[in-house]
Amino acid sequence: MAGRFAGRGDEKADARYRHELKFLCTRQQAELLESQIGCLMEKDRHSGDAGFYTVRSLYFDDYGDSAMKQKLDGVDCRKKYRIRYYLQGAGGPFRLEIKHREGDRIRKETCRLSGEEVQQVLEGEYLPYAAPNTPGGSVRNRFLAAREAMLLRPAAIVEYDRVPYVFPDGNVRITVDMNICGSPEVAKFMEKDIVAIPVLEKGCHLLEIKYDEYLPDVIRQAVQVVSLERISFSKYYLCRLAGEALKMER
Repeated sequence: MAGRFAGRGDEKADARYRHELKFLCTRQQAELLESQIGCLMEKDRHSGDAGFYTVRSLYFDDYGDSAMKQKLDGVDCRKKYRIRYYLQGAGGPFRLEIKHREGDRIRKETCRLSGEEVQQVLEGEYLPYAAPNTPGGSVRNRFLAAREAMLLRPAAIVEYDRVPYVFPDGNVRITVDMNICGSPEVAKFMEKDIVAIPVLEKGCHLLEIKYDEYLPDVIRQAVQVVSLERISFSKYYLCRLAGEALKMER
């Protein structure tokens, strides 16, 4: 079935919204949860021998910092532009993503960029628009149009280690994001070493549960082994605040 087990490297434009629930948890709670879901769910195929992969994303904001202000104001419908890649695969592939949110529902549209194109974006250089009917061309062109009209520019780097589980019924994806860090060194997005500022206390992680129309009872019951409270959480917002604080200290 198309869309099932859609992992980190799949390029697609999904018109459907998915539910996304977020919780903060301790390492002990995460381990207890993994002991419950580990026998029900499979690890994402990209997690490898280590059992996790490292995500690095470059987020964009406009001249008025709309993404920051909309989060702060609790705007229900919003979208973010970002470029994402995975540190285990040095040099790419790089994915340009437009993430749409309506309440606790999300959807993502993606297309690929080359390393040379990402470097051009970092340097503020022109990128050509995609020809009609080019795969991923609509996403690329809407980003480029927003870049010109809204003066989008790189605003923050977000990086974390992700432990991913997947389950076919309901297209469920449960992830534990550890070591969430931010960096204002946007020009070094493709470099190995950057300034990384933790945004959560040591031993505190983010649990995310994503699913389509329903969350199967067997997964719901397994998750309830840990008592957690749902939160509103934006990695970009917290990493941007951390970066701005570092700039002020300097």
